[in-house]
Amino acid sequence: MDTSTKDRIVAAATPVMVLAASYALAPWLILLLPPALYFIYRKISFSLSKTTSLKFFDLVVSLILIGLGLGAVIGSLSIVARDGEFTIPLVSSGLLTNILSIIATIYLVGSSIMLSIKSFKEKPHTPKLSMGIFEALRGKRTSSI
Repeated sequence: MDTSTKDRIVAAATPVMVLAASYALAPWLILLLPPALYFIYRKISFSLSKTTSLKFFDLVVSLILIGLGLGAVIGSLSIVARDGEFTIPLVSSGLLTNILSIIATIYLVGSSIMLSIKSFKEKPHTPKLSMGIFEALRGKRTSSI
């Protein structure tokens, strides 16, 4: 195995490994493992793995920020409904929150699988909901949607 093959295999395994570790051990590992792996990959010169780890971390943080925004909107609608003494379907029952979290989880798993496949093929892949925050902070140009 040459270095590029090792790099491709490690890059393909990174998103799936982070998801499996966060599911099996602790959910907060999904926020700690990608930056730690980024610095480890940078140290051992795995450029594709480093990029994959950064894109995965960007996706996770972007989904968290989108979730916080949607949570604020749903919470404010719930307060308005409770103060006005009326019900908003799906919001008052809390069902909308569950539906959105299931959709976000399915999107995260699907995007992780696509990121793994594209990384193994050495093709660039940026998930649609990823904001590109850390790529912009790193100084690399992000592709516009």
